[in-house]
Amino acid sequence: MAETSKHIADLAQRQPAQLRALEHRHAAAAARPLARALADAETDAQQRWMMATTPHQAIPSAANLQTLIEHIRKSLEAAFYGQGAYATAEAQRAAYAAASLGIQNASRITALLRGIAPPTNIPVETGPVSDRAASAIQAGVQEEHSHALALLTAAGLTAFGLAGLKSVFTRARRAVSRITAGVATAITSAAANAALLVARYLGPGMRLLWVAEPGACPACAAYAGRSIPLGGHFPGGLSLDPRRTVFLTSIPGPPRHPHCRCSVIPWHPRWSTSGTPLPTLLQRLARAGTRRPTVPAQRTA
Repeated sequence: MAETSKHIADLAQRQPAQLRALEHRHAAAAARPLARALADAETDAQQRWMMATTPHQAIPSAANLQTLIEHIRKSLEAAFYGQGAYATAEAQRAAYAAASLGIQNASRITALLRGIAPPTNIPVETGPVSDRAASAIQAGVQEEHSHALALLTAAGLTAFGLAGLKSVFTRARRAVSRITAGVATAITSAAANAALLVARYLGPGMRLLWVAEPGACPACAAYAGRSIPLGGHFPGGLSLDPRRTVFLTSIPGPPRHPHCRCSVIPWHPRWSTSGTPLPTLLQRLARAGTRRPTVPAQRTA
């Protein structure tokens, strides 16, 4: 008896929750040391600023200001030291875990769809997209460090005062966001590559079928139920919201954007399920559960 499409869809939609849990755990681990170091450095810098100023002198004297700038520069260097490499290693560990999980999920779903389980010795590979995302973290962290230092000038602090000092650390904290986004991309890309590995073992005619995460954005929901041949690309520019067609490049699979947890599963057009065809069901589920943009209420008077 053919497996129901609803059962397959339910299994496929469990993976986004697993990817979300991996992302939260590893992104936090990768970014936490830098976030804490920057918070401590900012607290110290603001305290030193307050000690160097008075209600009648909002900006430290030239000599004190230069001393403060040098101290903050060293604090930032200490806060950033080694963080890019550490975060990259954490992203690589997360990607491997996602790839292992992806192979397990794809193999389980494939076994239900075709009645025969794929080989159990498929090697775990994170894939080139995931590897690039993880490797780019270190350069991204260094870039934000450099941008923060560029704001740390006597002219800037004299012109903007304490707000100028805060802007230095606001810019530095962008590195934390770069880390979490890089980890998220590495995880989702590795899971998608795992599905590709399983599909390759199954031979000619295989495709990758897009599964949108529950509550997906309008862009991701537009891909649900679409499939591509192995080595192909999903088209760019799809969205259920015409006002937000912003992702114009074609892609080999998820993620469509940072922190996207959509996935793909191996699929063959000849595989049958009972009930609504699986691609159609995935499309309906995505359209029913997508996050709709808030539209301002129209005045009636």
